[in-house]
Amino acid sequence: MMFLNGLLAFGALAFTIPLAIHLLYRSKFKTIQWGAMHLLEPVVRINRRRIQWMHLLLLLLRCLLPVLLAFCLSLPLLTGCRALPGDSPQTVVMIIDDSLSMAARDDSGVSNVDRVKNQLGDYLAKMSRRDEIIWMPASQIQSVASTVGQATMGRDDARDRLRRLTASAGPFDLAKLVRAGIAAADNGSHLERQVLIVSDFQSCNVNDASLEGLKTLMQASPSDLERPAIHFLNVGGMLNDQSNLSVDSIETMSPALVPDRRTSFTARIRNASDKAVNDARVIWSIDGVNAESGTVSVAARSTSTIKHTAAFSTSGIHETAVTVEHPDALLEDNRRSVAVEVIREIDVLLVDGQPGKEPLEGETDFLAIALSPFAFAQQDQVDAVRASVISASELLKRISEQPPNILVLANVASLSDEQQIKIADFVYHGGSLILFDGANLTDAAYTKSWTRGEGQMPLPAELDAIIGNTDKDGETPIRIGNLNSQYTPWSRLAPGDQRPLSGVDVFAYRKLIPRTKSNSDDEDGESGRSPDSDSIVLASMSNGDPLVVSAQRGRGRVVQFAIPADDSWTSLPLRRVYVPMMQQLALDLIGSGRATTVTTGEPMIVTLDEFEQEDVETDESDSTDPKNSPFQSKGKQSKSQLADNSDAEPPIFTVQPPQSSEITIPLPTESTADDVTELVWTQTRQAGVYRFRQIRPQADGQRVVTSTVRVAEVPAEESQLRDTEPERIAAAAEMIGATVHSELDSIVTAEQNRRYGREIWRWFLVALLLAMILEMVVQQQIVHKNHGSIA
Repeated sequence: MMFLNGLLAFGALAFTIPLAIHLLYRSKFKTIQWGAMHLLEPVVRINRRRIQWMHLLLLLLRCLLPVLLAFCLSLPLLTGCRALPGDSPQTVVMIIDDSLSMAARDDSGVSNVDRVKNQLGDYLAKMSRRDEIIWMPASQIQSVASTVGQATMGRDDARDRLRRLTASAGPFDLAKLVRAGIAAADNGSHLERQVLIVSDFQSCNVNDASLEGLKTLMQASPSDLERPAIHFLNVGGMLNDQSNLSVDSIETMSPALVPDRRTSFTARIRNASDKAVNDARVIWSIDGVNAESGTVSVAARSTSTIKHTAAFSTSGIHETAVTVEHPDALLEDNRRSVAVEVIREIDVLLVDGQPGKEPLEGETDFLAIALSPFAFAQQDQVDAVRASVISASELLKRISEQPPNILVLANVASLSDEQQIKIADFVYHGGSLILFDGANLTDAAYTKSWTRGEGQMPLPAELDAIIGNTDKDGETPIRIGNLNSQYTPWSRLAPGDQRPLSGVDVFAYRKLIPRTKSNSDDEDGESGRSPDSDSIVLASMSNGDPLVVSAQRGRGRVVQFAIPADDSWTSLPLRRVYVPMMQQLALDLIGSGRATTVTTGEPMIVTLDEFEQEDVETDESDSTDPKNSPFQSKGKQSKSQLADNSDAEPPIFTVQPPQSSEITIPLPTESTADDVTELVWTQTRQAGVYRFRQIRPQADGQRVVTSTVRVAEVPAEESQLRDTEPERIAAAAEMIGATVHSELDSIVTAEQNRRYGREIWRWFLVALLLAMILEMVVQQQIVHKNHGSIA
């Protein structure tokens, strides 16, 4: 035990005053002998003993009063026989939940994030100027490594950060937050450390995976001596009672979006409250322009869907948004956007190695129909792919005059050296090559040694013998096994089904041996080209043999099939899944599978080819005039016209985040604008549309401006507004030795007790009052007894 006012504890010596008075002025009895005295001696002896004990008790109470009073004034603290940090400076790691659910408002219109701002503002104001603060919003914690080197700040800077705090991010992993908080505290300057995690602790953030992560964390660092004090401030507890209508998702089942082709979109609306919502107005918009409106009714705790059909007139990245007009606790999730890519028609060149005389007898007939089904059916809709079929003799002329996006070789028997060199250059400069197997490939020389200038271009896999019976007579079909779950296009074939090709009959296939860099015969290290990659198996047979193998070659890709493109060895071309399978593969090869909509916090990647548009905006104003905006559209130029202009300056790239001004994107210090092939933007905490622009100054003073967009959205689970059970939060806190608080004042008290000890002066005050009352009672008893007693 220690005292905050230690000098006042010496006031306890005042107990000597009533002791001295008692000793100096105690009563002295005079004994008078009289005849019957011997008859009263037993009574006198008993009374004298009782009175002595009563006076002794009174003396003790009177001595105790100044002692207790002195202890109350000296403010004693219970320390538990340990050293306390007291007024030493401390490192405080503040992890603030900035997820979207923190913006939920109660009946008074006050959100949790506003409540946190008020409470933490007062808390920061009371901190010492010697304390250092590490400010860490939950959305900025991607890993423990991201906490290393976090800048420390004073209370004034922290209060400024607090004022600018917004709630628009997605859910977080509680175990990751705790681990990052401990790592950041370990990098602090002071020995005294604490981690404060402020959140509404929604159910999606404290799940079973988080609890397992906390258990693993504690097993890895069992020592309590090195761990900072951890406090949970739970500002939730009322999410279950709040009503909320949200837009969970916007999807399209079209494998590709092309100009002037109508596409169906489906939006899923969720009602997270216990009351049904009837006839809520829904508004669809394309690139910020309202397109269609309707109504939707959603039962309590359920979802409903609403559809919209739209056609885009131009290629590029377009924003599609859905807004639900409904007053609820979380208005921020009443709108959701997605960025969809509308591609130009893909040019696929099919080289038929064995043309047929009748329909569907050629090697590429089924593939041509699968890639361009609307053209084959003579429908008005536009195909995403324009497939043209040629013979091997026409290949060299066609690829030289008009290079396609994708080249397909279907059972082609042989290629000349000139054809091999041309195709290899086509691939290494960014083209895509698909090879379908067949009987003609058994003796094809190019499958063993593909000529590329002075070097060679290896295929993704070496060709071995044919497995099975190519005649399909009396042969038990072999089944196709699993698809590569990491290859995104396959997941769109049959969502939730890991084996959408399990019913396909395969009577024969080529044994493929995937190549790696160690066994590759490609040793050409031509500078300026992307390195070749190891082969990846995209699909396999049920026995594990590769069915589809892919590999990066230069800036292009090569995909190799172990089966033909027709139905000679397999029934795959006869199945419905063949059409989306080939279309998804084609879309992925030209890069249309780029992530145009990301989750908040994930990086956005924009390739520079997105700024190559047929019609671009130009600014004819003088670039030296600061009054002229570089983004004001003054006219239109075609791509051919732009080619005639030489740039006066290198291009500038900018981004405009949601509800923010335009920012210039800095290029790497070692790179120039012409060296950059893609832009990476990592500051995506804010949900909404991000507009990227390329500004190219021209020699004639004009500025050519091209743009593209990306969208960042919060995961739908943030809109469910479900509180975590208090028992689960308590269990999570117990695992790491943390304390759970619902008010910030209780954290202040807990920290004060930890740093200064537990105040116990109130106990001494209660004892003082009881002693005063008891002293009066004893005094009255003594006086009352003395009136009728014989001493």
